Formats: sequence, C-alpha cells, structure tokens
Amino acid sequence: MSAIVYYLFLLFLLTASSPSLIVYATTDISDTEIQNVQQMKEYVISDSRLPAIQTDKYSVPAKITVITAEDIQKFGAKTVQEALQYATGIVMYNEVGNAFEHRVDMRGFNSTPVSSISVFVDGMRANEPSFNTINFDLIPFETIERIEVIPGPNAIFGKNTLGGTINIVTKTGTTKRQVSGEVARGSFDRERYNMNASGPVGDFNYYFNFTQESEAGFRDEGGGDVQRFFSKLGYRPTDNTDVNISYTYVKSHFSQAGASPIRIAENNPKANVSPGDFFDRENNVVRINLKQILPEGFTFSANGTYRNLQQASFLVSNPFALGGSFPTSTTAADTESWSGTFQLAQQSSPFGFKNEAVMGVEVTWNDFDSQAVSAFSSSFSDSSEDVLGLYVQDSVHVSSQVILSGGLRFDKSDIDFMEKTNPSLNADIDFDRVTPRAGITYLVTPTSSVYFTFSQGFRTPTVQEMFASAFTSNPNLSPVRSKNYEVGGNAKIGTWGDVAITFYQSDIKDEIFLTCILCDFSAFDGINRNLDKTRRRGVEMTISVRPVTYFDGQINYTFTEAQFRSPINFGSGTNNMRVADVGDTLPLVPKHRLSVIGNLRPVEGVTLSVMGLYVGSQFLQNDEGNTSSSLPGYFVLNGKAAYERDVPGGIFTAFLQFNNILDANNFSRGIYAADRIPGGDGSTVQFVVPEPGFAMFGGISYQFNAFPR
Repeated sequence: MSAIVYYLFLLFLLTASSPSLIVYATTDISDTEIQNVQQMKEYVISDSRLPAIQTDKYSVPAKITVITAEDIQKFGAKTVQEALQYATGIVMYNEVGNAFEHRVDMRGFNSTPVSSISVFVDGMRANEPSFNTINFDLIPFETIERIEVIPGPNAIFGKNTLGGTINIVTKTGTTKRQVSGEVARGSFDRERYNMNASGPVGDFNYYFNFTQESEAGFRDEGGGDVQRFFSKLGYRPTDNTDVNISYTYVKSHFSQAGASPIRIAENNPKANVSPGDFFDRENNVVRINLKQILPEGFTFSANGTYRNLQQASFLVSNPFALGGSFPTSTTAADTESWSGTFQLAQQSSPFGFKNEAVMGVEVTWNDFDSQAVSAFSSSFSDSSEDVLGLYVQDSVHVSSQVILSGGLRFDKSDIDFMEKTNPSLNADIDFDRVTPRAGITYLVTPTSSVYFTFSQGFRTPTVQEMFASAFTSNPNLSPVRSKNYEVGGNAKIGTWGDVAITFYQSDIKDEIFLTCILCDFSAFDGINRNLDKTRRRGVEMTISVRPVTYFDGQINYTFTEAQFRSPINFGSGTNNMRVADVGDTLPLVPKHRLSVIGNLRPVEGVTLSVMGLYVGSQFLQNDEGNTSSSLPGYFVLNGKAAYERDVPGGIFTAFLQFNNILDANNFSRGIYAADRIPGGDGSTVQFVVPEPGFAMFGGISYQFNAFPR
C-alpha cells in the first residue's frame, strides 16, 4: 500500500506543477487573466469559527469538502447523513435499523460508543452534552445552504473534534421572494411534504420552512416520522451589518429494528428480533447571529443560542438477554442549553504581507436530567456542565507563495454529576487542555498548493462514560488526546477539473473503551477504561471533472488504517476474539471507501445522475483480536433523473430516484454476540443490520416567483 500512496502523491505533484494543466500567475499576465484566476478559486467560510472571513481553499492547510444545496439535490439525499456519505473520510453506517438515524463519524472513528466529531449549525454546537451524540434528525435538513467537512482536530472548533468537524450553514431570504411546495412519495411508504417561503422586505429578509416526512420502513417496525419547522428573520440595514434570529422546532418518532442474527438476516432481511424499540424527540432552538464589519479590516461576529430537547425511549435488550428472556428498559432525558460565541477577525496587510487573524471566546451552560429504568437497575441523575473555550488563529502570507498559519485553543469543562438513587456517585470533575495547530502552505500557482499541518486534539469523557448505570462507574477516566500530522495538496486542472489529496496520521492516547469479563450484559462487570495507544492513518483523494458543459463527475477514495498500538484484554483472557494486540485493527472501520458520482445534462432542464458507493470489509464489534470472519464489503448503486422547467410565474421540478438499483442484500454494521433469540443455540454468531433493497422515490415541486420587490 505504501508504494501506491507514494505514486499517488508523486502524480499529484506532477499535476500541480505542470504548466500545461495549470493557469499560472506571472508578472505580465493581463487584468482579464487575473480576473479569470479569481473566478476559478473556491472559497471556504469555516476557516473562522463564525463566518467572518472567506478564504480560498488553496490557502488552507487542509482538505475541506464543501457540499452545497445543489449537490444535495443532485445526490437525491433525504437526510444529512446521505448528503455526507460520498465525501472522503466519512464513516457512515446503520446501527438502529431505520432510514433516519444513520451514524456518522470521520477518519477511522466509528461513533462506538462515542462520536469523535463535532457538528455545528449556524454557529451552534449540535452534539448532545450527555454522550456527544449527534441527532441529525434535529437539523433542518431542507434549509441547508452548504456543509463544510473539516477533517481532523481544529483549534478554533475546540474539543471533541478528533475525527473532524461538520459545519452547516442554513439559507436566508436575501435574494428574491418566492413560495414553493413539494410532494414526494416512494417505496416503504416514504412520504415527504415540504413548503417554504423566503424573500427580502426592505432592510429585512425572511425564510420559513415546514417539512413532514415519514416512512413505514424496510424493516419490520423500522420506520418513523419527523416534522420540522424553521424560521429565520434577518436585518441588513447596510452592507456592513447582518443580524438574524431563527427558531427551529422538530418533533420525531423512530422505531429501531436493530441487529438480527446472520441466520435470520440472510433469509429475511426485514425481520426484527426486538420489536417495540422506539425513540421520541422534541426539540426547540432559538439562535441569534450578528456580523458587523468594522473599520481597519475588523469584523465582529456573535452567536447566541437557547436549546431545549426532550427525549424518551423504550428498548428491548435482545440479543444480550440471558435464557431467552426479554428484559426492557425505558429512558427519559431533558436537556437545556445556553451558549454564546463572540469573535473578532481582521484582514490586513501589514508591511505588505496579507494577514488573517481570528480570536474568540465560547461559553456554554448545559443542564441534562436523565431517568433510566431497566430489569437490571434504575438511575435518576441531574447533571450540569459549564464550558469555556478561548481560541486564536492567524494566517500570514510571508511571500506571494508561502503562507504560515497557527492557532491555539484553551478548553475547560466543569461537569457536576448528581445521582439521586446513589448519592455516593456524586462528583464535580474538571477537564482543561490547550491544543495547538500549525501549518504551512506553498502556493505552486494561484490555484494549486501543497501543505503540511500539525495539530493536537482532545475529547473529554462524557457523563455516561464516567457514571454508568448498568456497569461499574469510572469517574477517573482521562481525556482522549491526539497528535496529528497531515500533508497534502489541492490543484485545479485547467478550467475543467480539480484534484485534492491528503495523507494523515493521528496518534491517540487514552482512548476510552468498554471492557468486561463475560460481556453478556448480565455480570455487571463492564467498566470504561483508557487504553494507552491507538492510531489512525490514511489517504483521502478527490478528483472532480467538468470537461464539457453537459457533464460533471467526481471520484472520492478513502484508505483508512485504524490500529491498536497497545495490547488490551477486553474479556476474560481466554476469549481470543476480545484480546487485542499491537497492530490489530479496530472493529467497524472499513479500510477502503470509494464513491463515483456522475451528472449528465443531455438536454436543457434534464439532469441524469448516478452515484456508486463501495465500502470495504470490516471486523465486527467484539472481535478486537481480529480472529473471526469480517463483515464483507458491499457496493450500492443509486440513480436519479430530474427535470426542471421555467413556467409562467415560477419553476416546475420533477424527479425520480432509484436506490440500491442492483437490489443487493448488504450489511453495513455487525457485532458478535450470543444467539439466544428463539431458535438459536447460545453460540457466538454475527448479528448484522441489513440495508434496504431496491427502492424508488419521486416527487414534484413548484416554486412561485411572481412577487414584486
């Protein structure tokens, strides 16, 4: 593999430095040529914590993936996770057996049990404070303007970004007045009804959206429904002032079919061996964002958020129950959060050197109550968390071709845990750490660059990791820390293509794992522990082309190697499946992922899209020793046909998409466990989560634009 990586990087360097492929900036080019170069550049906004500075992607020492609203429409994505699934570095899988709650992580971290990425929506951190999970169904998906995927730890985004950051920006009503509606329906009784209205009114602008979506589900009792309401009111009295306030309401109910023994899943993928599982959520969010351009190149930005989330769940504990019994558990949680971020950015050119500086402070107050009742135990807790983050970042162009960047972040979390049923567990725990980031970028041309980045990251233990209701608590857990090295580059090929490639390595200290003896969830011997060393490293490459006006395509390839670098015994010592040695692969991390996307526009108004995704084999959960059969790799082929036409007063759109065209029986997730489902003999077998077979989804929409300003 190392030879392949070497030649890939050599190929990139040759491409980036070839005068026949790249538009060069020289001292004698014309003003028109300079303007053409500027138009060819693509910009990212996530190089500052809050949108303040637009930085062209060739100047940033990272491989940032930008997914626009237009891309989401071409993909036919119905959820945030589906919009992300083709990007490099992304790990996406179905753990709970419905179409709405897929898990997402990055760079070899697999969200088991805790996510190692942070998700931001219009400046608000969207991760749940109790377990750092991300409920993507609570994000107003239909209102997304752009998603920026930033891999690896980042000083300005702070803690819990070991894998990276997903930064989401929603739409505004600043362009034209319009009202639109959409009706769509498809396989498994999938239905979507969407209405929105937006536009400017003097110095004000507005954006409203309502969506209702439901599905019976591919699996038995594996469906759900969600209603979202989003409103945003903006005020722009001048070009220098932008204020908006938004309100989001989401109510969802999802059934969770979960994993089935392989003997059942292969013959009847729709089967649900633990019927009755569900999760309910109700979420209210109010956000205020301010951007004020000041003299001398300064920009002040601020974000304030209030959030209240209520959750309830019911779970049947199969397949881990003993003797064929079916114990159940119920949980209820109430989370209330206040947060604020205040940032000052400046763009200037002291001594003739372009400089971009950002500094800010982030404060958050979380209060989260939880009640859990099961056949094994009961827990009633009241927890709070105070979070402080201070960050600074600076990028300076020391010459026309060399850019030096550096950043520093201080994070402090104060967690106060109160267990009402067992006060002896009460604790007040502090975590704090300073994490740096430094990089150098060399502009080979204005639209091609190579870079090197070093960064550190950390993740704080969550309340649920430190204070486990069904297992032994461990309030002495240390934060997870990482050192990260990345080298790569970006290049534009003429006017028709782009290539980006990066090589990275993350050395992890004190990663947290659940270890136990029998691991049958009955001995109460489970405990979370820190492991000394693990490692992630890999290659991420994207090639985008548009050789002609009627076709564009993209290839994304990811190679990921996730390894234990210290030995660890997850079980009793006699079960080799649960004894990991140095060099063993972490479960649930596929080494290879490849996506191919093509969009053809044969005639005006018609777009034909095809998306193929290959995910390589992976070791199953509970096979840390890599001694048993792995989960086979799989391939999914999707397609979409869309038609758009201007009609009197507006725009008419129709689409028809096809998912899993080959009707493959795929499994995206698996775990080794004792088969005590009726008909099983208690032996350790694969439990897997089947993916849906062939499905269709189609709809029509109309956007009415006939409104005078």
